[in-house]
Amino acid sequence: MIKSLIVKLALFVAVLGVIALVVIIIDRYLSDGKPQGEEIDIIAALSTSDTEGYLIANEPIEFVFPDDHGAHYGFRNEWWYFTGNLYDENGRRFGYQLTFFRIAISPNDSERESNWATNQIYMAHFTISDIENKEFYCFEKFNRGAIGLAGFSKEGFGLNVENWYITGIGDGEFPWQLYAEKDDIALSIEVNPLKGIVLQGDNGLSRKSLEEGNASYYYSITRLETEGYIDMNGVKFYVSGNSWLDREWSTSALSSEQAGWDWFSIQLDDGRDIVYFQLRYNDGSPYPYNEGLIVDGTGNITRLGTGDMPLEVIETWQSPPGSIYPIEWRAQITPLGETIIIKAVFPEQ
Repeated sequence: MIKSLIVKLALFVAVLGVIALVVIIIDRYLSDGKPQGEEIDIIAALSTSDTEGYLIANEPIEFVFPDDHGAHYGFRNEWWYFTGNLYDENGRRFGYQLTFFRIAISPNDSERESNWATNQIYMAHFTISDIENKEFYCFEKFNRGAIGLAGFSKEGFGLNVENWYITGIGDGEFPWQLYAEKDDIALSIEVNPLKGIVLQGDNGLSRKSLEEGNASYYYSITRLETEGYIDMNGVKFYVSGNSWLDREWSTSALSSEQAGWDWFSIQLDDGRDIVYFQLRYNDGSPYPYNEGLIVDGTGNITRLGTGDMPLEVIETWQSPPGSIYPIEWRAQITPLGETIIIKAVFPEQ
């Protein structure tokens, strides 16, 4: 029997596909300490170009925690990706996303005269969805990994872009503290795992195409107990709920014919969690290489491969500039014999 479940998401589902189109404008300090304008295309950072000197994700490794919660400077890029659904004491609902990206602009980290010099750029992306008022707030920050403006610290476990941060206990033990604020919107929460770490793909090696080396090391914590507050224009809402953490690092995740992927993290009321991504060609059509997994309420895992979760777009939304985004999908979970409807709570996210 085919079951139908309605999953309403508070956040946009394909965040990475949007971020991948961003071009970062930076002032890079070269070896002589002089600034030079330079562009970094995140699609290029995830592609197979310019990989010389970096480590490549090409075979499974043994993950070591809490060390692997931290930065992996031998690889060109990585991210700490949090999303969640939160409620205040009156049941008012909010969604949030807070993500930190590290991007290396060269594989060499030689000593240079200027304290401003760096080969690491950090980006942070912060969103709040106010479900009751159908308001979406979106902010981002970029800065160089120098003089405390941005970076990762293993001692005391801290990651920051200016005053936005993640901090943990000791060398990365939970609970972690997350904080971001901009334009009278603030998020301050503590997260603590309710389920264990799960390794995506082949024991943590998540392949993104058939080409050798187009892969990332990828693990998730699919459900974290979350408490704290959201401040909106001076009004504090004390909230609790569940969060999701995705961690990936790589050097060349995408091939030249790929433009990114649609990524879903779904927490069901029965305790199951589902993650699935569908890669896309440059023209937006699906790439025939997808994967994911299901984690049940006790932590048991069911792997999803290509074809195990066909996706059909039911409804789209056109933004004022004219871009078209999917906001509702039908997903058939073939191994379980179930169909779910994934729907944004409101479109303007």
